[in-house]
Amino acid sequence: MTRVTFVSYDDEPPLGGQGVELRGMRAAVTARGHDVSTVGGRGEHAQRYPRVTGRAPLDFSVHVNRHPWLISASHPDVVHALGGPGGVLLLRKLDVPLVYTANHTYRMAHGRASLRRLLSPLEGRAYRAASTVLAISPSTAAAVRELGVARERVEVLAPGVDVPARPPSPRAGFRLLFAGRWEPEKGVLEAIAVMREVIARRPGVTATVVGGGRLADRVRAAAAGVAALTVAGRVDDERLAREYAEASLVLLPSRYEGLGLVALEAQGRGAVVVGYDVDGLRDATAERSLLVDPGDVAGMVRLCLHLNDEPTRRDELGRTAHRWVRERHSWERIGARLEEVYTAVRTA
Repeated sequence: MTRVTFVSYDDEPPLGGQGVELRGMRAAVTARGHDVSTVGGRGEHAQRYPRVTGRAPLDFSVHVNRHPWLISASHPDVVHALGGPGGVLLLRKLDVPLVYTANHTYRMAHGRASLRRLLSPLEGRAYRAASTVLAISPSTAAAVRELGVARERVEVLAPGVDVPARPPSPRAGFRLLFAGRWEPEKGVLEAIAVMREVIARRPGVTATVVGGGRLADRVRAAAAGVAALTVAGRVDDERLAREYAEASLVLLPSRYEGLGLVALEAQGRGAVVVGYDVDGLRDATAERSLLVDPGDVAGMVRLCLHLNDEPTRRDELGRTAHRWVRERHSWERIGARLEEVYTAVRTA
């Protein structure tokens, strides 16, 4: 048995992909008989810490570096931190091996250039201190190596998703879905533009927008006046799984992704992904021909119309996507590999 302490800003209930990833890793590692504890910045295992910088993940990072006993209190054999923008920066040397999961880097992420210049060197320092860095995609692995981390200490290990064993059933009707944060880099307004155009050109098509964020007012304004377009807002896990299972296509016009977790979740439920051709999404889709150049809203509309008119092809793509995710991203497979990584860093 290995005692593993996870250190993550996001926790239960998740705000975003890192929280979902943490949930899956904890469950997968626990299922293999290991002892798990968590030091969190929000949610179930949240610590109390001063808010100074205006960025809660950064304040949390400062706090755990000033108080390393928060990590050592559970007497871990291995510490597993979740990094990247919105993640934690561990800069203090630990007495036990450190495994880092890299969810893209500050250099890859959108945002203020001044913030990237400030945090990117610290991020590189944190990753270089780790025994192993688990990058969630090949593009993230390349970005981590650019920070000076030795090639042999970087491994690609994408997160798992919950995948039903049974292949998906054919969809009833044609439904479009956007699920994700309502932030500029996620392309929610572009997704709504696609939805409006497809609905206008194909009577009977319906669409749903799931999520939340700082563009909420603009999202509701953009969707107004279209009866077939529903803005659902934030939903629970059960409702989200049902939305994936009923969607024909999931629209992901993201400007960047460390790895498209929504793409994996959707395909695991048999939905087909249409989106922008960016690194982290390219790594997370079974059918890359359904990705268009960033900004090509008209190209996304054309693909949606084509797949609406070809239901047999669409159902075939959904079955292929389900099988592709099940073979590569089941939590059973990810848990087994994490166990191997923990054993390796303990015995190195």
